[in-house]
Amino acid sequence: MYTISRAAEQVGITAATLRAWERRYAVVSPSRTEGAYRVYSADDLRVLHTMKQLVDEGWSAGHAAQEARRRMRPTPAEPIGPTRASAAAGETPTARGAPTGELRDQFVAAAAAHNTRGLDELLDQMYSLQGFETATQQHLFPALTALGDGWAAGRVSVSGEHLASHAVGRRLAAAYDAAGTSGTGPRVLLGLGPGSRHELGLLAFAVAARRQGLRTDYLGADVPVADWLRACADTDVAAVVLSVHGDSDVDAASQVVTEVGRERPDLLIALGGAAQHRAPETAVRLGDDFAAGAHALARAMSSRPSSETSR
Repeated sequence: MYTISRAAEQVGITAATLRAWERRYAVVSPSRTEGAYRVYSADDLRVLHTMKQLVDEGWSAGHAAQEARRRMRPTPAEPIGPTRASAAAGETPTARGAPTGELRDQFVAAAAAHNTRGLDELLDQMYSLQGFETATQQHLFPALTALGDGWAAGRVSVSGEHLASHAVGRRLAAAYDAAGTSGTGPRVLLGLGPGSRHELGLLAFAVAARRQGLRTDYLGADVPVADWLRACADTDVAAVVLSVHGDSDVDAASQVVTEVGRERPDLLIALGGAAQHRAPETAVRLGDDFAAGAHALARAMSSRPSSETSR
C-alpha cells in the first residue's frame, strides 16, 4: 500500500493533482487507515499511470479517467485475425475499437454535422488505440486527408472543416504541452514560412520531436522572414524545421532557407511536408514519416560537434 505522497511520486504527478483526479473524476477510490489517511493499492497505481499516460498524449482528464478505468476491467478473449466484415472491406482492424476506415468516415461525418463533442470523442478513440506517433500516422492523418477530400467535394462546409481542424489543433497543442519542456541541448525552432498556414503536420512533428528529448520552440504558421532571422540570432538555436505542405508554400520556405542559411550557415535547416523536395537542396529532407523524421533530427542533433551547436 502507498501513501498519497508516495503514490503521486510513483505516478509522476503532484499529490494535489492526485486529489483533484479522485474528487473530480473518481478515477480511484483509495482505502483509509484508522487515522483517515488515504492509502493506494498497486491496482490504483496502474489506473493512475494509465490516466497520466493518456493525459500526456492529449486526452482530456475526464475522458482519460473513463478510459483508464475501462482498461482495468477484464474483457473476454477476442478471436485472432481480422473479422470477416473488416477483411471484406479491406480494412486492418486496430488493437481496440473501430477500424481506421470507420474512424475516418465518422470524423468526416462529425465535421459535416458541426458535432464538436463527436470530434473530441473520436480523437479520444484514435489515441486510445496506440501511442501518439502510431495513432497520428495511422488514424489522424488519414482522417485529415479525408476531411480535405470531403471539403473539396462539397460534403463538408468551410466552417465544418475549420471546426474539425481546430479540434485537431487543440489536441496536438495539448500533446505538445504534455510532452514537457525538459529537453536538453541546443534549441530547435519549428514553424512555417510567410503566408503558409497548414501547420497540423508540423505540430505533430513538434510533439514527436519533444518526445525524442529535443528542446523545441514552436513558432507556428505564417512567420515573416524577418522574424525568422531575429529568432535565429539567438546563439543557442542550432536547428530550424519548416513544413512545405504544398506547392504554394515552396517559395516562402525557400526564402526562409536562403536567408537564414546566409545569416547562420552553422544552422541545421530541415524540411518536412509533401512538397519538401521542391525547396533548396541545402536543406535536409526529413521524409514523409513524421515520427521517423523526428528520430532522424534527434540523431543528427546528437551527432553534431559542440562547435556547431554553440557560438
